[in-house]
Amino acid sequence: MQALYKLALAPVAETTADRNSYGFREGRGCADAIAAGFNALNKPNSATWVLEGDITGCYDNINHQWLLANIPMDLVVLRKWLEAGYMEENHLYPSHKGTPQGGIVSPALANMTLDGLEQVAREAVPRRSRVNFVRYADDFIITGKSRQILENQIKPSVEAFLAERGLTLSPEKTMITYIKDGFTFLGQTFRRHGKTLHITPAKEGVLALIRKAGELIRTHVSTPMPILIKKLNDTLRGWGNYHRHVVASEAFSRIDTYVYEELWRMIRRRHSGKSERWLARKYWLAAGRRWVFTATGDTRKGKRLYEVVRLSSIGIRRYIKVKADANPYLPEYAEYFWRRRHDKESRLLPAMSAREYRAMTA
Repeated sequence: MQALYKLALAPVAETTADRNSYGFREGRGCADAIAAGFNALNKPNSATWVLEGDITGCYDNINHQWLLANIPMDLVVLRKWLEAGYMEENHLYPSHKGTPQGGIVSPALANMTLDGLEQVAREAVPRRSRVNFVRYADDFIITGKSRQILENQIKPSVEAFLAERGLTLSPEKTMITYIKDGFTFLGQTFRRHGKTLHITPAKEGVLALIRKAGELIRTHVSTPMPILIKKLNDTLRGWGNYHRHVVASEAFSRIDTYVYEELWRMIRRRHSGKSERWLARKYWLAAGRRWVFTATGDTRKGKRLYEVVRLSSIGIRRYIKVKADANPYLPEYAEYFWRRRHDKESRLLPAMSAREYRAMTA
């Protein structure tokens, strides 16, 4: 039932959505939100202060009366969902606020609750205050030309908007940051060096991936190599594809080096009586000017060669953000969204040479 009602709500939610809201919306994602942040902060005259907003328990605290008064759907059904409670360890707990726990329709309800926040932020100050708004689910950033504008005008307006819906900003996670000090949004660190804005994978994310890759290698030291390589590739490729649109070459190289060293340690323990030359011939394959860790496995079609993916080989490609006003439910945008879904190149800028990439990030 929630899936059916979500299908009916989706066109309404898309039509009334904030222009720069990217979470849980059709044809939009994290890469669009990160690109929107880049567009807002990369120009020489862009705002230099950023309000990092985080809402305390957004899904758990939305006011039921506000939802019943503002969500255009069958109110009897909506009230039943909101008041149904939830089960945990065979105990039924009541739900006096918030949206259905894990419900299919919850993201749509939360988005519709927060829609209008962008307009509130822009109308809180004069037009030339360089205010830009980017939101993904309940995380958002607002830019401004001074700390005073963000702290004394925009933040109170945001708090008043949220209070009507039973929500509050998290005191620990909501802060105002100077762009040269840097801030983290959606796993990326935004920081300006001189006149150039750099977006790099957050240090915490890099360390988390290194720990996960190391744990995978150590815990699979005695399992068949194809199983280890598959698990390792799933982890590395997913992380690399998420970060490939930012300045990630240094992070990619660091992770590749770590994986290389951990694999060497692992195969030394696995074949303690063999020489390094024997290990190199068995597990390392020359691919151009680089060495790739490989292993042979049996399949129904015969022998197959498995290779550990190198993040450096994924390559860096700048992402083209979706148009802010594009609506997948309007016929004039049907071809636009079809092309973005089926033609991956339409979402990426042309590949750059090493010289062009160094010039961009200098």
